[in-house]
Amino acid sequence: MTEEPPRNPPPPDIDPEQLRQFQEFQRFQEFQRFQQAQGPQALPPGTPTPPPPPAAPAAPPRKPLWQVVLGSKLVRRLILLLIVVLVGMYFYERYFGGEDPGSVAVDSGGDKGNVIAPQTPYGLQGTVALFYKHVLNDDAGRACLLFSEDKAKKAFTEAFGAPDCDSAVHQLSKQVTNGAQYRQIGFPADMRAVPDGGSVVVSSCELQVDGGPRLGRFVLSMQENKTWVITGYEAEPAC
Repeated sequence: MTEEPPRNPPPPDIDPEQLRQFQEFQRFQEFQRFQQAQGPQALPPGTPTPPPPPAAPAAPPRKPLWQVVLGSKLVRRLILLLIVVLVGMYFYERYFGGEDPGSVAVDSGGDKGNVIAPQTPYGLQGTVALFYKHVLNDDAGRACLLFSEDKAKKAFTEAFGAPDCDSAVHQLSKQVTNGAQYRQIGFPADMRAVPDGGSVVVSSCELQVDGGPRLGRFVLSMQENKTWVITGYEAEPAC
């Protein structure tokens, strides 16, 4: 019989250098297959993962609304204008006939109303000048409150043929021809200082009255609260 050759012949001897190159080639092929499977951004095996990109800087905090508003030039100008207007109104009321203390209200004390009135009978800030100003403004309510005695109020009403005090004031207001002059009542030299108390008489014939009617002869008395009210009245002939 003929001998058959062995089924698995022993492998020929392999040079170690060739074996090393063959193994490197296999690793290179595996690396290419890995890149194709992971995409173009894949990293080779064993490469450390890069750190994440730095976070974006935080936005600066927003200013409060009041700081934004006050920082506006327009708002600052409006505030300045408002201050100027308020100061102007204060000085206008102070020097050009604003409401005098006590020209409206009536104190709760006193048997007959204890009217809150000016603290002098004389001068442009006094009771008589205030009465003239209320007639000029046709302010019957305030004018008639300056009478603390019903008898005096009735005498004033009858002197001008009116049915009541309010009607008399309305009637006299219509006779004013120059308001600027009528509010500037002139007092003689002996009617400058504030009296110590008691009662005084102020005759319209002794006053400088221009631009409207003279209002008669007033008797004024000082109340317990040091203010002066009209307690008596008499009509006067034409001066």
